[in-house]
Amino acid sequence: MATSYTTPGVYIVEAPANGPIVGVGTSTTAFIGAALNGPSFTPTLVTNWTQFVSLFGSYMIGPPPFYMAYSVKGFFDNGGTSAYIVRVGTALTASLLLADRSGGANTALQVSAQQSGVAGNSITVAVADAQIVPVASGVVAARAQAPITSGSGNIIILTNLSDAASFVPGDAVTIETTTERAIIARIVGNNLVLTTNLTGTYAAQTVRIADLIVNQTTFRLNSTNGLEPGSVIEIASGATNEDQVISGVSGAFITLQGAGLTNTYSLDSGATATTIQSFEFSLTITSPPNVPENWLNLSMDPRHSHYWGAVVQSKYVNLALPPIPSVALPPQNRPADIPATALTGGAADNPSAIGLAQYQQALAALVPIQDVQLVCVPDRTDQGVQQAVIAHCETMADRFAILHTQQGLKPDASMASPLMTQRAWCQSQNGYAALYYPWIEINDPSSLTGNDTILVPPSGHIAGLYALSDQTGVQNAPANLGVTDAVGLEVIVDGVTQGLLNVAGINVMRIFPGQVLPLVWGARTTVPTANTTWLYINVRRLFIFAETSLKLGLLPYVFQTNDTGLWQRLNRTINDFLTRVWLSGGLFGAKASQAFYIEIDDENNPPASRALGQVNITIGMAPVYPAEFVIVTIGIWDGGSSITEQ
Repeated sequence: MATSYTTPGVYIVEAPANGPIVGVGTSTTAFIGAALNGPSFTPTLVTNWTQFVSLFGSYMIGPPPFYMAYSVKGFFDNGGTSAYIVRVGTALTASLLLADRSGGANTALQVSAQQSGVAGNSITVAVADAQIVPVASGVVAARAQAPITSGSGNIIILTNLSDAASFVPGDAVTIETTTERAIIARIVGNNLVLTTNLTGTYAAQTVRIADLIVNQTTFRLNSTNGLEPGSVIEIASGATNEDQVISGVSGAFITLQGAGLTNTYSLDSGATATTIQSFEFSLTITSPPNVPENWLNLSMDPRHSHYWGAVVQSKYVNLALPPIPSVALPPQNRPADIPATALTGGAADNPSAIGLAQYQQALAALVPIQDVQLVCVPDRTDQGVQQAVIAHCETMADRFAILHTQQGLKPDASMASPLMTQRAWCQSQNGYAALYYPWIEINDPSSLTGNDTILVPPSGHIAGLYALSDQTGVQNAPANLGVTDAVGLEVIVDGVTQGLLNVAGINVMRIFPGQVLPLVWGARTTVPTANTTWLYINVRRLFIFAETSLKLGLLPYVFQTNDTGLWQRLNRTINDFLTRVWLSGGLFGAKASQAFYIEIDDENNPPASRALGQVNITIGMAPVYPAEFVIVTIGIWDGGSSITEQ
């Protein structure tokens, strides 16, 4: 509200301000793969290994071998802090459609087992009628009448002062045997003050609450206990009845949704009472041998405090609206009563049959998850799945794929080798993926003796190292870091061979003399070799970080007036964010003006683009590149001439 300046003085006005751009996370990893348990195709956040085991089970024993658990364990052991797990599988989830009460083919709710597989077929669901406000509770439309001394204009004078307590402001009243109808505005002593004038003058007659009429939306009850917005009620008097939905409750008054009453109801003292009852339903969910869950007095209306979507937190099933929700009007949109009925359709998982279609479904489930920055598929090294992951990251443009090579490949950099063939299909045009070689050897945590080792794909462990490196800034290349848990490598690669693989965009892990842990000894993306812009992992991920942070941080400016004032505010906000990135070491330059530039002016915002509602912002950043090659020139110096070598 604008301040009215009339009295001389000093006035303080707080100017509205948008907060600074907050940098987004950089290392939350999505793992897609087979698991022993857990929901299928549902991204589920876990923040430690114990939580993963609780939800998805431990190590899966093949054949074929499955590596999700090994990779997640390696992720947390190497510095990872949070991950979304998307279980894929061929198992089917048991479900049950709850028909509504319309008697047709409409479905009110869909019940699905939380765990896919045959176990869901043993879960039963029962639906029963329920009422928060039954007829027996005695809730009726309020009736009151009293003798009057006179009535004229907008005043009705009650004969007895005590009768004033029978009426309240908001009551619609009438003079008995007349067509008068007026609303009480206030009550002063024994005077009923009306909102409008009476059409006649009256003496020694009776005033009472007027009948409920067609299209009336608000009236008073003797009690509103148990009634609230969203309550579905039946209003009845004798053979006359109708169903309505309450949109508001204020004191003793209820307001109906929509056009109001469709019938009239007499509130004369001699008429049949107009009763109110509500309609709800209850669910009993049983998963033997566990104790049944009882969810009582549920509503189908989201406004209601007993709305099923907010109240039901079952340990065994998920409830959802069906793909085609019921079109029946309340109260017929409630689930129909049924005895305990089993869910059906659950089928066992066959992990060996998991294919590209399941991974595509999992990737689709990740699309709405905004805080995923890395994607790993531990079990898959085939062309179809790896290309699908890369395409997902390129399309989303806010996440990066960490891939690994197939097991058993020789370090052969010749063009026709299997290793280079895989590198070719893992190509990402703009550098949204990295490929790692070879597999790592770890002590097998599933070993019965504790002395066995196993080869596992490195992508999960490396994702953890990304998170570890990001602790000091996403601008740092996630390389020259030891892989915790690894005791060896599948293949030992020499320097010459690695040079060829490195140029090809394959990141090699190596063990150098005197070291125990394998080191990640590469920091390149799978960009085409001719495209040097996105050659390095840290450069691509820095831009992902900046672009995503800007996208979210500039949302408060949408729909603001597109003028030079907006441009200046945008410039200040972006400059502050990029300056912080530069100060953290993410951009190259001795001063901020050398590290980035921002352009928001008439040149890139001509009248034509402003007329389309567009604000064009041009930003240039100078990223820091990793010191991939440290070149030392050394020589012999005798105080005069020198001899050097490199």
